[in-house]
Order: sequence, then C-alpha cells, then structure tokens
Amino acid sequence: MKYYSLNKQSSPVDFKEATILGQAPDKGLYFPETIPQKDKAWIDSIEQMNDEDIAFDVIRPYIGSAIPDEKLRNIVKETLSFPIPLVQVNKEISSLELFHGPTLAFKDIGARFMSRCLGYFLSGESKKVTVLVATSGDTGGA
Repeated sequence: MKYYSLNKQSSPVDFKEATILGQAPDKGLYFPETIPQKDKAWIDSIEQMNDEDIAFDVIRPYIGSAIPDEKLRNIVKETLSFPIPLVQVNKEISSLELFHGPTLAFKDIGARFMSRCLGYFLSGESKKVTVLVATSGDTGGA
C-alpha cells in the first residue's frame, strides 16, 4: 500500500518510508491511498476472534510486504499487552476502553504499535531517528 501526503506536493511512499519519515517533505500528514474493506463474513466472525487476530487482520493490508506476518503478529501482540475491555453501556451500546495502557491514554495503542514498527525497520541499522511526541492534556493521566 502507498501513502500520500495530504498536502499532495510529495510523491507517495510505502509504509516503511512513511513510518520512518513521520511527515512528508511537503509537511503534510501521510494518508493511505485506499481504505481496505472487510467483507460480511469477516464481520460476522469477529465475535469468535481474539483481539490480536482482529488487529492483525485489520492492519495487515496497510503494512503490505514491509513487515513479514510473523514479525507483524509479534508487534501486534506486544502492542495489545494490556486489557482492552468492551464494556456494555446499555442493551445497544458498548464502549471499548482504550485507556488501560501504561499512560492511561488511548494513544498507548497507536504509539506502541508505531514505535515497534519503527524499531523493526531500524533494527540492525546505525541510523538514528528522533521521535517527538506530545499530549493534548485531555486524556489519560493528564
């Protein structure tokens, strides 16, 4: 899968390059060229799947061949190493609680996933990458 800059002034890149660069040369955010769809059979079977299998199936098309299945499954497993309970609010509404990670913020999931992908891409290289993160202060322990 290719990722393009939302500013549309840079060439599309693959997942690895988008992950390492973080931001396109034109200062735009990278966005996938397509949004993969899951078919009805997959949706109907989701209740029988565990969190790791669901996450792997959803993320796999976005990664393409950049990370082999075995490594990607391990990244997903490490990312989801804390509880993510589905809590029933009422008969028709449930809420997925994404705030049980180390910093008590939903961002723990995305940050853990991206840092592990970055670690995979840079393993064995002498290249250094600076990762700059921030919080809006409205989530988690903030």
